[in-house]
Amino acid sequence: MLLQERMIKKVRQVCNEDDRLVAAMMYGSFAQGEGDRFSDIEFDLFFEDDLLPHIDQEEWVAQVASVNMYLVNEFGVGTAIFENLVRGEFHFDKASDIEKIDESWRETDWLPSLESALILDRTGQLTQRLERVVGPPLHRDTPERAEALCHRFINWLLFGSNLLMRGELARALEILGFVQRHLLWMVRLSEGAIVHWATPSKKLEEDIPEGPYTRYSSCTATLDEAALRSAYLSAWTWGKELMEALSEKHGFRPPVTLVDRIGRGLAGPGGI
Repeated sequence: MLLQERMIKKVRQVCNEDDRLVAAMMYGSFAQGEGDRFSDIEFDLFFEDDLLPHIDQEEWVAQVASVNMYLVNEFGVGTAIFENLVRGEFHFDKASDIEKIDESWRETDWLPSLESALILDRTGQLTQRLERVVGPPLHRDTPERAEALCHRFINWLLFGSNLLMRGELARALEILGFVQRHLLWMVRLSEGAIVHWATPSKKLEEDIPEGPYTRYSSCTATLDEAALRSAYLSAWTWGKELMEALSEKHGFRPPVTLVDRIGRGLAGPGGI
């Protein structure tokens, strides 16, 4: 049994013994059946509304395992780094927040079954909510999504290349991450590899063939001007091909004039 699996078992025990807790669920890699020895453990805990302000979050989490550091991250989520170096994310929410579990969850995550996600439910409300969202990943390959991805890819690439031409290398490298993210979404649509849609780089080595993976590597860079120029040009060349394929498949018209203008600008004397 993995260390994380023993910790998840302990979370179940702590939840069942805490009368202040109305419901609890697990999400992420272990809920999806993909957890390994490097994975986080992730939970959403719903306490009685009037009792939540009195919960000592770090004290609660320390019941699971010895905590080395506890913080509330930039998204407002309690995050524990346990002494065994396992990371844990714990949403401390009100019971009335259970209603946030709706169909929109499937846009950013997926849960294969009720059994894999449900930890505790004293009222039945969380079960009802989860039953609406469990199931296989959503169908992503739609004309609307493909067209939106193409437009967003163009937007980020133009933004980043302008920064590069201005000489803001550090910022251009940061924006390249957004370019890559949208490029990978287009690759995933083209390859039919949509299971890890929410995080398109996740398990990329397993999800796409060697050819596209090798080509993706040419769209990465270090904080070096020549490397950045090469990465942006590679991303634009490949992105154009993917946009053409997706627009032909789904029957929408890409912004051809804009694409041509950007291409000429990148290849021109003042471009990259």
